Amino acid sequence: MTLQADSAAAPPPPDSATTNSVVLNLEETPQPQPQPSSPPRPQPSRPTPPPELRLPIWWPEDGNLSMDWVENLMLCFDWCSRNLPPSELPSVLPVKVFDSLILIASKMLHKEPNCVTIDPFRPSPDNNSPSAASVVVVGDVHGQLHDLLFLLRDAGFPSRDRIFVFNGDYVDRGAWGLETFLLLLAWKVNLFGKRELLFSPDLCSLKPFRAWWSLCC
Repeated sequence: MTLQADSAAAPPPPDSATTNSVVLNLEETPQPQPQPSSPPRPQPSRPTPPPELRLPIWWPEDGNLSMDWVENLMLCFDWCSRNLPPSELPSVLPVKVFDSLILIASKMLHKEPNCVTIDPFRPSPDNNSPSAASVVVVGDVHGQLHDLLFLLRDAGFPSRDRIFVFNGDYVDRGAWGLETFLLLLAWKVNLFGKRELLFSPDLCSLKPFRAWWSLCC
């Protein structure tokens, strides 16, 4: 009996040349190159204050706020409100300076009576002063620092010939309520004992502002 070879027999194994060719082709296939990571974005540099500003704000050694100190505070608040985020305020106005201003202003305000009479007429005017001082009555400020700065510069600073009366609503609504409030306190401390800057009684309550500042810092 003769056995015939199966026509569907398995093909012979590939020779070594074919195998090496396949391996070489795989090795020569270009592999994707990793993309270079993008460089980190540079952080925006902090604006440089003009040389006439004295930053950070300091507290005088003798505790007396001069006109020069108050004017520097005005310039610093004006520049910072236009160039720095609100989170940078403690670096401009240190907490110790804030505490000192609040403490001395609170003591001064509690010594004043609730009702103060304004008498702009002078009983014996001299040749260098008018017979009566002008009275500037200011309504609600609502934390608008730039409006307050414009008012002080346009009408003139409080003086013997110019009396300011602020009726209230110093903060809320505006974005710079704390700066507005502190600037008014600085003027009050500078003019303590004089009738050149008067506030409504609601300015005497300073505790909410001290607690709010503690939360912000």
